[in-house]
Formats: sequence, structure tokens, C-alpha cells
Amino acid sequence: MKSDPYAPRQWLPHEKPTLPGSPSTPLHPWHRRLAYGLVGILVSITGGLGNALVTANLTNLQGSFGAYSNEIAWLPAVYLMTNVSINLLLVKFRQQYGLRVFTEAFLVLYVLVTFFHLFVNDLSTAMMVRAAHGMVGAALSSLSIYYQIQAFPAKQRLKALTVGIGIA
Repeated sequence: MKSDPYAPRQWLPHEKPTLPGSPSTPLHPWHRRLAYGLVGILVSITGGLGNALVTANLTNLQGSFGAYSNEIAWLPAVYLMTNVSINLLLVKFRQQYGLRVFTEAFLVLYVLVTFFHLFVNDLSTAMMVRAAHGMVGAALSSLSIYYQIQAFPAKQRLKALTVGIGIA
């Protein structure tokens, strides 16, 4: 009989999450820590690449959408507005539903939002997709920080936070 993957785990005192919805910190062998670090880098680059590509190509998008420079400047602004404001809700979501559901849900949402970029044909739909992308991008940046926390030993967790934030 398979065990329920959503069943609560019995944590050792040093492994317990500090807050509900935050990651646990079990001891990992070096090869697993390396894998966590590489996945954290991949998730961070994936989360930030979409915004970087749009920001770098604003002049090309301006011509494609037939927009003025002040109109096209809304694309990175909308991304950042939703990215910053959704972080407060993500903390509550992680506390309410747990880290695993958070990870699974927002990875699926990231794939869907990225797919919807294919259907953007005017500035208003581009702004809607960029807003949604800002929301799921915030989830990926949190997830990359959590992976980096797992990659570093307990004494160097602040370095993990710096690496997780800095890579994006």
C-alpha cells in the first residue's frame, strides 16, 4: 500500500520548518545538495528569463504592437507590480496549503502562462499575460530560494538566501 504523499511528516527537532509553509531543513548528502543547488539555479533563471527577454526587446515589441514608448513601458511595470504584490499572498498560500501544493500549483500555472504568450497579438493582451507572468515569476523566485536553502549547509543558509535572490 502506498503512503499518502500529502500526509504530515514526523520531523526531527532540527529539521522542522521555522514557519508554516517554509521549507524544512533536513541534512542532505553532498550530491543531493549539489542537485538542489543546480535545480535552484535553473528555477531562478527560468523565472527571470521571461522578464529579461521582454525588457531587452521593448523596442522590437513597440514596433510589433504599434505602440508608443510610454505605452510599451507598461510591460515591465505591470510585471513588477504583480510580482511584488503577489509575494504577500504567496506567504499566506504556503502557510494555508503547504509547500508541496504551492510548488505543484505554481509550476503548472507557469507553464500555462508561458503558453499563453503565444496568443498575444496586441498590447492589452500582452499586459494581461505579463501581469500573470509576474505572479508566477514571484512563486518561482521563492522556490529558487528554497532550493538554495536546501543546497547549503546549516551554517551557510544566509549565503543561500543571497545566491537565491541574486541569480534571478
